[in-house]
Amino acid sequence: MKDQTFISFGLSDIGSTRATNEDVWIALPDLGFFALADGMGGHKAGEIAAQETIDSLVSSFKEMDLSNTMKIIVDIRKAIEKANRHVYRIGTQLPDCQGMGTTLCCLIKTKEAIIYAHVGDSRIYRFRNNRLTLLTQDHSLLSVWLSTGKLAQECTTHYPYKHVITRAIGTQKKANPEIAVASYEEGDLFFLCSDGLSDVLSLSEMEILLQEASTIEHQGHLLVEKAKIKGSSDNMTVVLVQL
Repeated sequence: MKDQTFISFGLSDIGSTRATNEDVWIALPDLGFFALADGMGGHKAGEIAAQETIDSLVSSFKEMDLSNTMKIIVDIRKAIEKANRHVYRIGTQLPDCQGMGTTLCCLIKTKEAIIYAHVGDSRIYRFRNNRLTLLTQDHSLLSVWLSTGKLAQECTTHYPYKHVITRAIGTQKKANPEIAVASYEEGDLFFLCSDGLSDVLSLSEMEILLQEASTIEHQGHLLVEKAKIKGSSDNMTVVLVQL
């Protein structure tokens, strides 16, 4: 499905403190498919989990029928669960990979809509008419806590379980991905990012940076550089798709 109605750009940075980059991303613009995985686990296991997840997902996606939106939704769920079983099996069979896992977010552009899915706390945003909207909700204990109400949202005390995620690829037998559909308009920008970026940049900070940049390449570099300036200690990855 050759499509010249959008452009894309991806960028990943190891950050200032990590020895390895456990973020893995893929862009297949000819197929309208984009994905990002943020691995976790000891001694390169997170990197393995992320890479195996992306490889499995791409393999499944290339066999999908992309002519029907509802069928894509069903098939992408199956593909994510297949990737989860694959990574879970590796984690149970190889001692060095025990307990490994990864977050995942992916986006598919069809002629009718944007289909997106996520597991964990890697995020997907939409930038439309100079306003930024978070489309996904983190699968994390922090997100659960914030959902309890205004008292939690206004609390200034540091939440001790901020980085504990409630869903991941490879840690359980089922991944239970969240999948949704969004409309798109001319000029819309969608972007995927790992928590190395979203943990240190607020929605308003990202929005200002996106407004300032003239190209998606510039937008990607500004987001990553600002996250580094603000002291992000994690790998930082962003994948942008502009219609």
